[in-house]
Amino acid sequence: MKRLLVLLALCAALLPGLARSQSAPALKPETRKELSDFFSPFAAANMPAFDQSTLTDENLLHFALWRCVLRPLPGLKRINGGNDIVIPSKVIDNSTNAVFGRTIQKHRKAQYVASLASGEAFVFAQVDSLRPGEGDTFLAAGTIYYTGAGETIDPHATRAQWKRSGADVRVWGTFSGVLRRTAAPRAHWNLLQYAVKEAP
Repeated sequence: MKRLLVLLALCAALLPGLARSQSAPALKPETRKELSDFFSPFAAANMPAFDQSTLTDENLLHFALWRCVLRPLPGLKRINGGNDIVIPSKVIDNSTNAVFGRTIQKHRKAQYVASLASGEAFVFAQVDSLRPGEGDTFLAAGTIYYTGAGETIDPHATRAQWKRSGADVRVWGTFSGVLRRTAAPRAHWNLLQYAVKEAP
């Protein structure tokens, strides 16, 4: 009986440390920023959940157009007084290949036109954790935020910093993703699965 009590006490002492060791390791600031920037276009585009079997050409095009609007390349042609951009299908393919590791099977057009006009809420993501997944994958999880159009904030700041600055930043929901890191010399992230949950 005494031996059993000793074993129980030992387990009680070890379990907290074991739980901590299994928790996600602390993210380096540069990795958090890189991944937050990676996931922000998904949040802004209101990208639906997907895995490799449900990711459609329509999803790929929707995301790529949003990504080009959020981060327009300098060489893209602007029309309608600079309010719209012309995006060649090759640029779409470069975008989806960089992010998903695949391209649209057949384009409907040789080029697409997207509006740069703003006025909607500013939506962005912050990655809260990154941990090893199966094989060579990683599991990322984070929070989607939004604020009013025209409000200037640092999307990499903390909630406390936003509050101190008087910014009205709210939680839209949470997200998770399964990623793979491509090989050097141009290593980058590919997203294999994505899930999103709106806050109640």
